[in-house]
Amino acid sequence: MNRRNLVRSTIAFGVLASTSPLFATELTKTPRDYTGPFYPRGPRNQTNDLILGPPIADVLQLSGRILTPQGTPYAKAIFNTWQADPNGRYKHPRDDKQDQLLDDFLYWGEATSDNEGNFTLRTYVPGSYATRPAQHIHYKVFLDDEELLTSQIYFEELGGTRGLSRSSRDAELQTVKLTKLNEGHFESSLTVVV
Repeated sequence: MNRRNLVRSTIAFGVLASTSPLFATELTKTPRDYTGPFYPRGPRNQTNDLILGPPIADVLQLSGRILTPQGTPYAKAIFNTWQADPNGRYKHPRDDKQDQLLDDFLYWGEATSDNEGNFTLRTYVPGSYATRPAQHIHYKVFLDDEELLTSQIYFEELGGTRGLSRSSRDAELQTVKLTKLNEGHFESSLTVVV
């Protein structure tokens, strides 16, 4: 075999190998994390905008994508989320400061992914509290009423997981960047692999 044919064969094998399922690399699944003691009670708020009135704290525009390990998007998946408000309070009877809740904040809601697996959510940057200084957002992913994942989002600029993730080995897969858009407005994006 001459050199030109060897190069052609090598290139053809390289293209075949990179497109063949035998050589495909799967995406790493998003690690599971704790549901925590404050999972909402009652029906979910079926809205992706958790802020009802004019914002009174830092607003977070969260965008994401829900994929299979093969990179196929999940259409019509429910991204169910709950979190502490900017003062570190949850809307839950186990949080003993229910008299300090914000009137114009829903505390939990949901977004539905489109055909490409994309979703958006508007909320506040979560506050910290004494027993959990890592600022975080909880979420579950559902498809056809089946729970696929329970995990949490942590923010690199706010200290990340601070060792409080259930999966210390893969905690970086739960940590996103918090980018300032302008005064009082931030954005983050994440990819959820289930």
